[in-house]
Amino acid sequence: MYCYFTEITEGDDANEWEVPGVYLLDAAGQLVGVRVELGEKKRPKLLEHAQQHEGVAMDEVSNRLTLTFAANPVASEEELPYGAVIDVDAKKRALGLEIQSMIEFDIEPRLEALAPLLVDFDEEFDADADDAAADDQIDSEAVITAAQPRDQRPRDPGVAATLSDENVRSGFVALIGKPNVGKSTLLNAYLGQKVSIVSPKPQTTRVPVRGILNGPEAQIVFVDTPGIHQPRHKLGSFMVDMARRAIPNADVLCFVVDISVPPSRQDREIAEMVLKSRQPHILVLNKVDATREADLHLRQYRHMGEWECEVAVSAKNRLGLETLLEEITARLPIGPRLYPEDQLSDMSERELVSEMIREKVMLNTEQEIPHSVAVEVEEWEDRDKAIYIRANISVEKESQKGIVIGAGGVMLKKIGAAARYEIERSLGQHVFLDLWVKVRENWRQKPNELRWLGYDVKFFKG
Repeated sequence: MYCYFTEITEGDDANEWEVPGVYLLDAAGQLVGVRVELGEKKRPKLLEHAQQHEGVAMDEVSNRLTLTFAANPVASEEELPYGAVIDVDAKKRALGLEIQSMIEFDIEPRLEALAPLLVDFDEEFDADADDAAADDQIDSEAVITAAQPRDQRPRDPGVAATLSDENVRSGFVALIGKPNVGKSTLLNAYLGQKVSIVSPKPQTTRVPVRGILNGPEAQIVFVDTPGIHQPRHKLGSFMVDMARRAIPNADVLCFVVDISVPPSRQDREIAEMVLKSRQPHILVLNKVDATREADLHLRQYRHMGEWECEVAVSAKNRLGLETLLEEITARLPIGPRLYPEDQLSDMSERELVSEMIREKVMLNTEQEIPHSVAVEVEEWEDRDKAIYIRANISVEKESQKGIVIGAGGVMLKKIGAAARYEIERSLGQHVFLDLWVKVRENWRQKPNELRWLGYDVKFFKG
């Protein structure tokens, strides 16, 4: 969705700035506005065009810009999954604001209150561009069943002879991309069970998670990295730093994108990082079954650079996974297995349990709560008929503690029941789960607290 502050012609935009923000929703969940954080830096000319409109307000104290689209009272806020992009001209005046939503947000039904303000925008192409686009179109179903190789590395005709019980195709495959493009879902789909937690909330994965897929002639170590985003606190900076470090250490890079939405500035920045690396790189177009715009968006991703291979998949519905696996395997070096054949992940059972509990908190709470939560397992004891697990759920504020516990403890019981079911399925044993909620004020900004909660920031300088 694009909000115009003034008329724009081609070439007016000289730069763009990405800023965090929130949707403003009314009691019915309708979108009635957007608020963005402009940061501490003052930009006196920025709002010269924007301030001509009634619905634009600037808070000089907090440096927040609010765009009000409808008169309905604001009842709730929801964090933007991706940074809002402000287009600016050569004089550093804002021309407009672009926001993108996740498919789970289901934005179209939320725009009823804005109907009088909406303008259909059909991008126009000249005749030559139309012909080129028609020639370049790829049917989505065809991409699912066949990879589109580009500059594939030459295959060694003697490779088959070098494979043996001791030597297989083995290596690390980094899943790189923005938050919420389906990296964790893809990893879990390949392994057949959950080793990386999943939720509709962005930035669910906080540390790289390794999942190990064993086959007779290959061992693929998938590295599910945190989504690369604009960090707003030390935890976010740590997460992005961990994702960036995974790039040079991988044998194959999979740039995972959500093909149901067009590429953003963040996608372009990540693509640049991936394409600069010397490792084989594959463009993975996820959620291909959730859009009719796959062909258009694919052309836009192709304009970013030359990909060795493009594969369209649906991690959720397991479409195209065999094709992607074949392309990954063909690009791995030959050598010994890196892990025992029966090992599924490098996460300990305690780490997996704490992540499963955090997942249930994320799925059952809203607004700032999911991202303010950390979980640590404090006690683990094998008893006669069950495993006793005591875990602490840490939040940043006293008010958040009340929300996680809920009236009469209802929310905490709901989280505990859902987590216990997941944990018992994973461990194959009955579990007695004892959950406690503690306040660790502003823990995401404190290196000592991050270390205490298990985030290894020893080498992190951010």
